[in-house]
Amino acid sequence: MLSILDQKAPFQTSQAPEPVISAFEGFKAPTSNTTYTPNQFFDVVIPHFSRGVVRIVAYLLRKTLGWCDANGNPQEEQIKVTYSELERKAGVSRDMIRASLDDALAGHLLECVTEGRAKHAHDAGQSARYQLRWSAMPYTTRLEHFDGFFEGEGNRTDIPNEFFDVLIPREPLSVIKVVGAIIRHSIGFQAKHGRRRQQVALSYQQIENYARFGSRSDLAKALRIAMEKNYIVRLESGVFSHEATERRRAVYALRWCDFPNGQKNEPAVHQSEIQTSISPISEPAHQSEFRTNIKTKPGNETGNRPAADTELRDRLLAFGFSEKTVAKLTREHSREEIEQQIAWLPDRAPARSPAGLLRRSIEQRWPAPMKLRSAEVTSVTQAGWDFARCFYAAYGGNRGEPVNEPSPREAQTAESFVQRLIRATREEGRAAEWGRELGSLAREQRHPFPSLTLAIRQLGDAFLVQREKQRLQVQLASITQSREQHEQRFREDWLRWLAAKESEMRNTRPEDYQRFIAQRESERSELAADPKPWSRRVLKHFDTENARLGAFRQCFGLPDFWQWDAAFNSQSFKPNP
Repeated sequence: MLSILDQKAPFQTSQAPEPVISAFEGFKAPTSNTTYTPNQFFDVVIPHFSRGVVRIVAYLLRKTLGWCDANGNPQEEQIKVTYSELERKAGVSRDMIRASLDDALAGHLLECVTEGRAKHAHDAGQSARYQLRWSAMPYTTRLEHFDGFFEGEGNRTDIPNEFFDVLIPREPLSVIKVVGAIIRHSIGFQAKHGRRRQQVALSYQQIENYARFGSRSDLAKALRIAMEKNYIVRLESGVFSHEATERRRAVYALRWCDFPNGQKNEPAVHQSEIQTSISPISEPAHQSEFRTNIKTKPGNETGNRPAADTELRDRLLAFGFSEKTVAKLTREHSREEIEQQIAWLPDRAPARSPAGLLRRSIEQRWPAPMKLRSAEVTSVTQAGWDFARCFYAAYGGNRGEPVNEPSPREAQTAESFVQRLIRATREEGRAAEWGRELGSLAREQRHPFPSLTLAIRQLGDAFLVQREKQRLQVQLASITQSREQHEQRFREDWLRWLAAKESEMRNTRPEDYQRFIAQRESERSELAADPKPWSRRVLKHFDTENARLGAFRQCFGLPDFWQWDAAFNSQSFKPNP
């Protein structure tokens, strides 16, 4: 399934005038004119990547999957897209295409099919070519585990083409996040006449949690724009009150062109058709794996969930939760979700705060843990815990005592990395310092990722090499200084050894020694006759004993200082390991 992006840009950059854009009247029913879109586009791409990346990936998905056969396979396997087309139709400025492509490659959304080659004489060059990246790994919504779009069956949804053709190329990322969060949960299971639209009501808080907004003011502005442009409607206005019974959350729904108020009451005859045994009903895509606090409300539901029974409430209170926290957890999460996380808690091996770990697992809907063997848990030293805790502290800008408690799996990952750092640097006791350095480095990335496992995977090798280079530089400086001190200490012994060899050579090989003396006299005469101003300084050094012994060593091939030190010195140089 290949959608090729050609990096070759045309010489002309002028564009035809855009047609007049009419007011958007709502999304068409998802029975035709849809794109069979991987759910990971909503669960992974939109919440975590920049607008340029979202627009490029959306355009390639639209081109590849917008025209499929009855089995969901693209009718055109390979589609060529140019820079100019991305600029005109996908809404990505030319200056941002290169950076967006790099981010998409780093995030495993795209992969390079053909490397680009510059144009030279007698070589027309070659354009770089990219395609969507697909993966046979199990379906995941976690960015650190994402390795490409899931290529298996299911886990896709028929999304109206207007979302790709109208909204994404024109709107800011905040509006795309808001509408994407609602549309992701507004198209449910397949009925007799196509994909059924669900009556969903998403609260302000639920949209903020799913779309990963960092600012509530940005979310408010995006909601206002989305309503003004007829992408969504507000079903209920929020109400603030000191009385808990009077408080109401603002809820929003998708605007359909045939049901502009966002509501749809199914005809009785259609309801009876869906319930018959001869009308097949398939479950919503990825229902068992994808869990979200955005819920589907039938028309006769009041919107207020029943309180948890006394047994579940007492179990949560036994963990040390307050009444307020218990009420919040049971209001926002189902009984099955809470009981499942309680059952999984022993497998997470909480070290310090079981209640805190349980609360995070419920609120963030953690998947089933990989059971750690007892030997693996006990093998994690304090260094692993300190590294992980200080990583998250530095990532959050906390220079004081860390607050976050990492999971045992994270501590084990940190422990392995700390041991490699110790072997590379040959230093111990710096786990907390290293954790803060890596946390600060992860925070400074273009797209920060608050995950220790992902940080080690993406930045660990460079971090390790840098620390090893620092150790080698310090070691080299220390060895150089030690060599200088050693030579200064034993240089006189070496010169005395050369003087003894000179006396021995004068007696044993007088002819050779006389030729050496004659050569020295000839060189001295040339220096004395040289009128250059520096010749006197050279002649003065030439007459020293050290210069004579040096010339004698070279003439008769005797060892230099370090050769003599290794062969004849009883206290030869031995660098510290």
